Order: sequence, then C-alpha cells, then structure tokens
Amino acid sequence: MSTSWHLTHDQLHQYANHTADGVTAMSAEAHLTHCARCRSLLPADEAWLDRSWADLRDVVDQPRRGPVEHLLTAIGLHESTAKLLAATPQLYRAWLTATVLVLVMALTVAHELPRGSLLFAFTAPIVPLIGVALAYGRGVDPAHSLTSVTPLSGYRLLFIRTAAVLVPALTLCTAAAFLMPSVSTLREAVFWLLPALAMVAGCLALSQWMSPSTAGGLVGAGWLLALALLGAADSLDPFVLFAPTAQVVWAAALTLLVGVLLIRLRAA
Repeated sequence: MSTSWHLTHDQLHQYANHTADGVTAMSAEAHLTHCARCRSLLPADEAWLDRSWADLRDVVDQPRRGPVEHLLTAIGLHESTAKLLAATPQLYRAWLTATVLVLVMALTVAHELPRGSLLFAFTAPIVPLIGVALAYGRGVDPAHSLTSVTPLSGYRLLFIRTAAVLVPALTLCTAAAFLMPSVSTLREAVFWLLPALAMVAGCLALSQWMSPSTAGGLVGAGWLLALALLGAADSLDPFVLFAPTAQVVWAAALTLLVGVLLIRLRAA
C-alpha cells in the first residue's frame, strides 16, 4: 500500500519518545502500519529490543511455575495436569474464600441458636456443588476458549477440575463439622457427605446437555425446593434428609450416577 505523505523527523522523534499529542500519536501509529520507509527511520533502542526479545523467549520457552503448580507436581501429578489445575478460574478462587466465610457463619449460628445446626446441615451438602458449577465452562472460565481445544477438553478436564474442587470442599466441610455442637466422631461429622456427592454427580451427569453452571443451578434449586417442602410440612423433621433410610437412597443415587459418568468418560 502506497502513501502520498510521510512523517517528519520531529513527528517520528515525538512518537518514539511518547511526547506527541493524542491525535498525532494515533495518526503516526496508523501511518507506520503501512509505511516501511517511515518505520525504517523510526529511532529504536536496540539494546532494549534485544532484552525484550530475550525476556519473551525465556517466558515462552521456559515458563515459570507457580507455588501451586510446584506443589501439585511434587505430589505426583503430571506436569500438564498440574498446569491445568493451577490455572483455576477467578470465580473458583472466590468460591473458596466464600466457602470459608459461610462455614464460619454456619458454625457461629449452630453454637448460638438451639436449632442453629440446621443451617450447617443444609449448607454443607451444597458447598461442593457450587464449586463444581464454577470450576469449568464458558462464562466462568476465562481460559475456556483455549482449554476447549486441548486433548484434555470436555469431560476429562471437567473431572480434573471437579477433583480440584472436591478435595478442599470436603476437607473444609469435614473440619467444620467436627466443630459442630455434640459432634465427636467421624461418622457424626460426615452425615452430609452422601447428599453432597450425589448432587455433584448429578451436576456432572446433566452437564452432558448443558453447561456445568446451569446444571449446578438446577440441582441446587432442587435441593432448596426439598428444604422448602420439608419446612412447610409441620409433621416432618428437616433432618429426614440425613436419616439412615435417606442415606441409603443417596448412596443408591450416587452409585447409579457414577456408573453413568464412567460410561460417558469411557466413551469420550
């Protein structure tokens, strides 16, 4: 593309030293894109360019690993898997912070109010579900457009991210359960575990047809609806959702959903 005018020496000098006004700078930028003659006259700091290219090659060829990635590789995870886990979405990190705050609030209510343990009982099962909904998918993961074209995209990456959510979620909820009033054994502390895992499995199963965030929203809405119905029925104790009979139902649902997920993963 030819041009009928060229930048003067003063204009080139001002542009290179960032002293040109906004209009001149934009005009020079547009002109330099198409004019090789003016680009060749543009003064350049060769030493700075060499350092910049050297730094760029260092970042591309030898990317620096963060502390989380170092820790994951130290416990035996493959480097590529550790990198994907370390690149967690911002919403996931926000969920982790919110989880700690919610559990602290639930524990405070449980110790202060006679029926305060209800809040923890109904909050703990849904904490892992929210984390899974925010761990992968378009709209919640800024890197989704990149990870969706990798060999680990789809269900495999979703399961990897789910594992990264479940480990801290189960650890935090179990630790908080031990701080509940009148809880002293592991069996008493994990009464919420089967409902939580069944809902996570249901979210993963539904993600075959919709985004994990939408699937998590539907499953969570179902949990809240069940709580609302039990609360409206004066003859039913809300803790019936954690009774031995209900635990059998949760275990059966979890087994069925895990089977469906394994079949789906093998076919992926």
